[in-house]
Amino acid sequence: MENRKRILMIYNQKAGISGSMNDLFKCIEYLSVHGYQVTIFPVVPKKHLTCESIIAETKGAYDQYFICGGDGTLNHAVTGIMENDMHLPMSYAPVGSTNDFSKSLYGNHSHSFVDICRFITHGKLFSYDIGQFNNSYFNYVAGFGVFPSVSYTTPQDVKNRLGYVAYILNFLTTIPGGLSYCKHCKITHDGVVDEGDFMFGLITNSISVAGTQPGVIKKSSLNDGVFEALLIKANPSPIDVADMISAFNGGKEHCKGVLTFQMKEATFEFDGEVPWTLDGEDGGNVQKANISVIPERIAVYVPE
Repeated sequence: MENRKRILMIYNQKAGISGSMNDLFKCIEYLSVHGYQVTIFPVVPKKHLTCESIIAETKGAYDQYFICGGDGTLNHAVTGIMENDMHLPMSYAPVGSTNDFSKSLYGNHSHSFVDICRFITHGKLFSYDIGQFNNSYFNYVAGFGVFPSVSYTTPQDVKNRLGYVAYILNFLTTIPGGLSYCKHCKITHDGVVDEGDFMFGLITNSISVAGTQPGVIKKSSLNDGVFEALLIKANPSPIDVADMISAFNGGKEHCKGVLTFQMKEATFEFDGEVPWTLDGEDGGNVQKANISVIPERIAVYVPE
């Protein structure tokens, strides 16, 4: 047992559509046969067992982490790694309701728990950029305004049943109020200053956000040292709305009423506090958001 690699599997059974226990046992068997000592630790927030607390308590005890959950679970795991200044490799088995980030890592094909285990034993390590949002971190999206808040205001059971369709349905029901939603913002990014009133904004490192692929986001690379920003201006005309829908379906990179740019760092300054979401989790209310890219900070196993 002394020569075995020690891997801690952090498993969130509440995240979206969880894998079966049979899949979990197959995963443990596979890794055990291939020279790993596997420990499972469940996420139980009500008992104060979070990804952050688990990682802090087990610092130095394991060679790598195996995260089983949704994008939000991965967000908490990366936060724990960053807060403890750790540089261990990680694996990610997406079992959430939308799993935007896994599509950027693995493509649109679904992968079983055992597939992810094969990436560990026969794949390669890939280091990707993460974002810092004030004193917090995110993997693939930070957002404010109408649309981003849908992610954490949509009930979990609805997301479990409908997946990303729930996001879109909920967004459509908010359009009447959303069109009048207005936040004035000054944005300073890499020496450029933009200012205006916006319905919502996204800063992303993913080719998919809530199941959609705006044109500018399609340019995304997970390790190019830059993130893509997309901000929808307030009070759009019906024609502008049609163009926006086209953009969100991937048909256009630029359209009227949309501000897009790539950034290494940016500061968002609002007239008052504005709610944000980080990887679909509640990011809190802030008046000033300093966002920067941390290049190739997290290493994850991917197919060869």
